[in-house]
Amino acid sequence: IEPKIPRNPLGRFYWNFEYRAEDHDDGEKNFLGHSGRLNGEDIIDIVVKQPATARFLARHLYNFFVADEPQVPSWNINPPNDPDAVDQLVAAYDESDGDLRSMMRLLFNSDFFKNARFARVKSPAELVVSTVKMAGNYQGPRPGFSMLAMECNWQGQELLNPPSVESWHTGGEWIDGGALVRRVNFAAGLMGDTSLPGIRAMVAELRQRGVSEPEEFVDACLDIVGPLEFSEATHSELLDQATEDGGLSWDTEEDSEKSEQKIGVMLALIAASRDFQFA
Repeated sequence: IEPKIPRNPLGRFYWNFEYRAEDHDDGEKNFLGHSGRLNGEDIIDIVVKQPATARFLARHLYNFFVADEPQVPSWNINPPNDPDAVDQLVAAYDESDGDLRSMMRLLFNSDFFKNARFARVKSPAELVVSTVKMAGNYQGPRPGFSMLAMECNWQGQELLNPPSVESWHTGGEWIDGGALVRRVNFAAGLMGDTSLPGIRAMVAELRQRGVSEPEEFVDACLDIVGPLEFSEATHSELLDQATEDGGLSWDTEEDSEKSEQKIGVMLALIAASRDFQFA
């Protein structure tokens, strides 16, 4: 590989392969049933035409965009959760001569993608970014911004540094053990902080709607948090809490302060729910 060009002030440059005849093996080779004076590009061409490559890529795309699959090391044992969807992606790969754009076009237009709502556990990066975006505590780079990357690390995902070439284990392994406690504390801590711009905007929206009764209050909070699906059990638990705390009132300054506190508690409980962990 050629030496890197300094990034500044020239910006980014890609490394390029440099052909050196004295280091190049130009002899006959056998690889996956193919023989000849094969070079690196020939090897890649052979690999991408293997049926296993199409299925491997299809299953990775399904796992990333649609729903959690078993961990990669078990793929030789455990079949896909949706074999028909994976077969469709494999067919798109084969018919387009390995064009990933064709696979993505099929995936995003498919029923299996449109119907798979909240079937993936959020990665730490997804959880941190989505929660920070709602809370509005970072509108741009400022002191402390780098701690968001550290937060992902503490939740089990060191950004740009996966544990191996296999990448991170996704799905349920994101919420094993202490990682779940860290995720809940982070999300609930931000969503319950009524001093943050995004949360203050939610409080203002609820006040403008004139929300008062407990069930109306719970439904409005779930609606304002965004397009998430919450189970009946979660809704019932939130309603019990809202009923115990009483409805909202904005008649006096003291009433308004108490209502803001109740909203903060409710948003924190929503962020601490099982349903909030899914994307």
